[in-house]
Amino acid sequence: MTADFSDISVVIPVREGSSRVRDKIFLPFDGELTLLDWKIQQLKAVQRPDLIFLSSNSERVKAAADHHGVSYLPRSDYLSVGHQASFSEVITGVVKDVPTDHFAWVTVVVPLMGPEDYREGFNRYVENVCGACEHDSLVSVNLLKEYFWDDHGPLNYKADRDHTISQELPNLYRVTNGLYMRSKKETLASGYFLGSNPYKFQVGKIAGLDIDEYEDYEMSVALKAMYKA
Repeated sequence: MTADFSDISVVIPVREGSSRVRDKIFLPFDGELTLLDWKIQQLKAVQRPDLIFLSSNSERVKAAADHHGVSYLPRSDYLSVGHQASFSEVITGVVKDVPTDHFAWVTVVVPLMGPEDYREGFNRYVENVCGACEHDSLVSVNLLKEYFWDDHGPLNYKADRDHTISQELPNLYRVTNGLYMRSKKETLASGYFLGSNPYKFQVGKIAGLDIDEYEDYEMSVALKAMYKA
């Protein structure tokens, strides 16, 4: 059963500049759709267009919002250009203007996290954060059962005769950067979109692919054939 999402604003934060991949959000992804177009269409399958907000200082992004019939949330240059503002300032500077008590922070650069993933994540948030109050926020993650080292040696297993099989490794979670959810009030009070006890919403490996380098973009395009809408 799908919960009521009418008190959740979907925020898509968009900076036109990118230090690693030029014009990343406007890269082609599916036919004539850019990564930005693709993400807007995914979210429109889950939330009402008037509750989807593109947060930016870019005229190209404003034009995309108008084209798709979603809302545009103007952001100051200070919160948009380079890294002048702290990330906390960016989060609170954007979230303070959403009209609902709760929000979902969704990034463009995790393209293979689809509508069913978002719908399930929203449901888990309503049930476990708003309803049962067992958690104070939500974050999308990949569960990693892998072997990790730092500069000093293995972190989560013994690299010797007592080697741990992968199934028995401790749970480690990778934040996918695809979805963060919290109440507006608690975010403005703490300056961050996660609390101390977030619900870890597990998604598949493909849904967790984050475009940071151009190679990630190429992998996303190649893996789109395996994408489930």
